[in-house]
Amino acid sequence: MAFPIIDIEHIDDKDSQFAIAKEITDASRTWGFLLLKNHPIPTKEIGEMFKISRDFFNDVPEDEKTPWPINGQYVGYSGPLSDRKKDDKASMWFSGKPGCLASKEGQEALPPYWRDKIDKIEAFKHTCHGLVIKLLVCLALAMDLPDRNYFARAHAEDGGDGNQFRILCYPARGGKPSESTTRMSPRSDSGSVTLLFQTCAGLEVEAPDGKGWVSAPHVENNILVNLGDALAFWSGGQLKATKHRVTFDGVPHDLERVSMAYFGAAVPDTRLEPLKGRSTDEPMAQYEANGLIIPPGITVGEYSKMIMAGIYGSSVERQPAVANTLA
Repeated sequence: MAFPIIDIEHIDDKDSQFAIAKEITDASRTWGFLLLKNHPIPTKEIGEMFKISRDFFNDVPEDEKTPWPINGQYVGYSGPLSDRKKDDKASMWFSGKPGCLASKEGQEALPPYWRDKIDKIEAFKHTCHGLVIKLLVCLALAMDLPDRNYFARAHAEDGGDGNQFRILCYPARGGKPSESTTRMSPRSDSGSVTLLFQTCAGLEVEAPDGKGWVSAPHVENNILVNLGDALAFWSGGQLKATKHRVTFDGVPHDLERVSMAYFGAAVPDTRLEPLKGRSTDEPMAQYEANGLIIPPGITVGEYSKMIMAGIYGSSVERQPAVANTLA
């Protein structure tokens, strides 16, 4: 079964939208992953974001990063080998509503390198959010839901705590670190739709039959998309959240891999009441993901806290909400 690559050049054309929506939804049911080509995010903007990301990871000393650790608003830095599973990757998180990062509290949560680049980050997040909304509309359309905005309406860009944008670096080393067994431990994402921008291959996804792993292709100027557990549960299992990983076989210790991920999620007070499945009149009683049981009625915010605590532990404390300068 070939990895799905979908052309969305005409995703806004009413005569083409349903056919594209069906392709996206079929891939989301079978793989939970797909590549998008001819997407609306400008190549130049993606290249600029990769440039400043590489410069941060490669040129900024570690002691100018670690004093700004990831906080309860999911803003800040996380160094290699610092999560509970000792994954060999570094991350920089930029979460929050539009305008949050430009506030006094937002800037103080960021390493100084980023403080004059906030406008660029916010603009890129906004562009990514627009694409996520288009994909959510397509899913509802192909699932024949009575409202094509059924999912999209819960994903307001300025709702709740906003969405998460994360840049990652799998560093090149002289040798494999003894305290790490992998680059990224197998897991599925917790939200709705993830957009992943890659500089090279390396991500592996669980095969559709659950038997083994498949290398996700890297195609220049394409975006890798996957669905998260919240949306899979919300859909009543009609859509699929697929486990993925990065190993030292896929990204050897002497190879650097930089990626950027935009995590589109419903606003935190959204209650996950699963739809009826395609082959049953009964909604799902519960959903298991990454060792956690998701019960009907849990909110997106509650589930997100469970996930982050599992990855980073109690060191990520919930802070007072970062001020929103647009409020």
